[in-house]
Amino acid sequence: ATPSRAYAAAEELVATAEAEARALTEDGNEVETEELRTALGAGGTGKGTAGTMRGAAGALKDLERRQKSRQTRASRDALDRALIDLATYFRDALLVSSGAADVAANHPDMRDKVSAMAAHASPAALLRCIEAVLQCREALATNVKPKFAVDAMVGTIGQALRS
Repeated sequence: ATPSRAYAAAEELVATAEAEARALTEDGNEVETEELRTALGAGGTGKGTAGTMRGAAGALKDLERRQKSRQTRASRDALDRALIDLATYFRDALLVSSGAADVAANHPDMRDKVSAMAAHASPAALLRCIEAVLQCREALATNVKPKFAVDAMVGTIGQALRS
């Protein structure tokens, strides 16, 4: 793949992880927010209900903060699953490249692509690719923005596969 296609795929990976996280958390967030608003007196018609909602703004902000944190965690978890999948793809190619026929592949459904990667790249290059994926996971664990971590990984993998 060309560098531009690789970076576009990286952006799509991050966007897909974020969309998956939104889909997982969005409905629950709306229900949770509405339940809190109701518990705090939203929609009430009695005397003093407007003052109650003004005082509840802090509780709503706190809920929004927790929801955003949950969504970020879900997004990073989805991205991490994809990165583990990518690392095992390179692992399978490394096994084929090294001639380890007696070890079970993690991606038997991608045998042709794994074989092509193994034929294209040396074991040392494949090991550098695995290391790049692991470094990306470490960067994400230390709160590096996903786009930057994945872009750095793509650059490292591209360099490893060109050498």
